[in-house]
Amino acid sequence: MNIQKSNKIQLHYYFSDNSHGFDAVVRNECEKELLNIFHDVAKTLELKLLVQSEPPKEGGFIEFWKFIGENPNQVTIIVSAIAIILSRKPVENKKLTQLQIENLELENELKRNELKELHLKSLNEVDIDEKLIIKIVDLLSLNYKIIWRRSNFYKKISSYKRINKFSSQRFLDDVPIGNDREVFRGDFHNFVLSSDELPESEMQEAKIDLISPVLKSGNFLWKGFFNKEIISFEMQDNSFKSMVQHGEMMLNNKVIVNALITQNRKIDENGQIKIIKTKVKLVIEYNINGVNYITKEGQNYLDNK
Repeated sequence: MNIQKSNKIQLHYYFSDNSHGFDAVVRNECEKELLNIFHDVAKTLELKLLVQSEPPKEGGFIEFWKFIGENPNQVTIIVSAIAIILSRKPVENKKLTQLQIENLELENELKRNELKELHLKSLNEVDIDEKLIIKIVDLLSLNYKIIWRRSNFYKKISSYKRINKFSSQRFLDDVPIGNDREVFRGDFHNFVLSSDELPESEMQEAKIDLISPVLKSGNFLWKGFFNKEIISFEMQDNSFKSMVQHGEMMLNNKVIVNALITQNRKIDENGQIKIIKTKVKLVIEYNINGVNYITKEGQNYLDNK
């Protein structure tokens, strides 16, 4: 079934009382998340987009967003995808999946090829059907920023007790298109992620230039230079830690370790991924004054590798 043209989206906030006022701070926070969703969708699909707001209307609180792109078909694709993203209950919720993290902005080759195969910039009106839109939405759902922004939006309206329902509907100028997509307050929580923390990264090899090893026993953090930054990290290789603390290796200011590390990450308020903890699981080898020494556990790791 072909998708009808649309160039606007109506967002309707239903209040539990008969008033039409919307707390300015909450409204602005909601607008911020929505605008980020709009632009992240366009950026992911590699389509240019201008978004214009129109004066709000009463009836609870109703606002319209008009989308302007390179051609009407691209605008229809964007508006249709956004309407589904804002209203379709997630199959997987509460935590971001590893797949969403790996596809940060769909930059990997596989996803870029999938987008190219859709030929979004050259589609005719008859080419835009439900199957295409669902495929696009599934691709967009792999972008963690879109899912995280949606979570923030529903978190904001959940905290505003007067809102008991939210809906979105497509428009072509002033004519409604398709059904009004409603989300009731009891379902808001389904769209909200339970944590800003991401899955621990997979084990990777890393070279860390030691700045401050810990010479006493205890749960103290070491310091080192990694990826052009000073980091604090937890040394979980007890064998290497024991060698250092018992003076079994001569330390100076030119010690570099090649280690297996994992990192704990979270999303900050700007939607960027930040490292919150680095753990050294295994020291494979260390270098002192240009001389390499392989640890016993490191040799086992290399042999198995």
